[in-house]
Amino acid sequence: MSVADAPEEAPGVERLLTLSDGVVAIALTLLVLQLAVPTIDGVSAKNAQSAHYLWTQLKHRGGDQLTAYVVSFYVIAQFWLTHHRVFRSIRGHDEGLAWWNFAFLFTITIMPFSSDLIGRFGSNPLAIDLFALNLLLASLSTQGLRVYARRHGLESYQPDPHELRSSYFRVWTVNAIIVFTAVLAWFDASLAIFCWLLLLPAQRVSGRLATRFPGRPAPA
Repeated sequence: MSVADAPEEAPGVERLLTLSDGVVAIALTLLVLQLAVPTIDGVSAKNAQSAHYLWTQLKHRGGDQLTAYVVSFYVIAQFWLTHHRVFRSIRGHDEGLAWWNFAFLFTITIMPFSSDLIGRFGSNPLAIDLFALNLLLASLSTQGLRVYARRHGLESYQPDPHELRSSYFRVWTVNAIIVFTAVLAWFDASLAIFCWLLLLPAQRVSGRLATRFPGRPAPA
């Protein structure tokens, strides 16, 4: 069989990680573009030198955008860490794994758009729900990567049982916060945005739950 007839190989794990790191870096950079600096056109010299005036402009015009930026930056950083934890045990690869990785990257590249929505329409429940849907899809695609690799024998070693169980608790905790915030947005949009802060202790809580509920030992 000639070289031209040989089947094409899927991208290696290193190439998938390099591509993913580059996409995440670009997404983090694009987030800052949603932050708008208050304009100075038409502002008197007195107000331009007033700290109170500048603080008022930042609070009314950029408060929601800054909140959306901080939340989105943290969320993308957490998904990047989770993505690397998943690939820590993956050595083999195939085209299916590459497509699951592209599904994850799709959710990351769309996040600057959904983040900008809640920055501009912070009191609109639909904007909050679209951002929540973006987070939910990112979480599910990350979990899909892990499940696909395990079912197709692409892991070089069995992950630590505590780490594996902690990841399951982390997924359920994050998804529960996302769904709760999406529902709460229709009753109190302002409170729903601040509920994203619950994502901060999610990793620590999941680790404690994995310790408290270790489950049954795996059979020999």
